[in-house]
Amino acid sequence: MEYSTTQEIYDKNIYSIEKEQYGHVIFILKEIIPSKLSKEERELFIQHTIDTVIESLKISKLYGKKTAYAHIYLNDCTFKHFSLSFAKKLTQILSTTFEDTLEIMYIYSGSKLFSRLWNIIKHFIDKETLVKIKQIKN
Repeated sequence: MEYSTTQEIYDKNIYSIEKEQYGHVIFILKEIIPSKLSKEERELFIQHTIDTVIESLKISKLYGKKTAYAHIYLNDCTFKHFSLSFAKKLTQILSTTFEDTLEIMYIYSGSKLFSRLWNIIKHFIDKETLVKIKQIKN
C-alpha cells in the first residue's frame, strides 16, 4: 500500500479507540520499519505515539478512569521491524511521560522471533509495568 507521507502511515497504524469505557491505543507495526526511518521520522513516530496515548487517556477520563489499554500487533513482522535502541528509547519516554497509566498491554504475535526478542526487551521494562504486559499468541 502506498502512502504519500510518513504521517499517513502513522495515522493508519497507530490510533486510539474507545472500548468498554477505556481508551485503547492500537499499534500495527508491520508497515513501520525503524531501521528505514530517518531521525525526523523517528521523532515523528515518538510524538505521534505520545499524542495517541494522550488521546486514549482522555477517552478513559470521560468514564472516570485514569488508565488505558495498549494493543501491539506484530503479525507479519520480521527482524527488520525491530531496533533495540529505538525500543529502549521509546520505552523510556513512555514510562516517564505516562507513569502509572497503563491498565494492560497486549502484544499479539505468533512469531518465535518475537519470543526471542521479548527475552531481551523485558529487561528494559520496570517490574510494575512488566506484570501488565500479556502476550497473545495468534
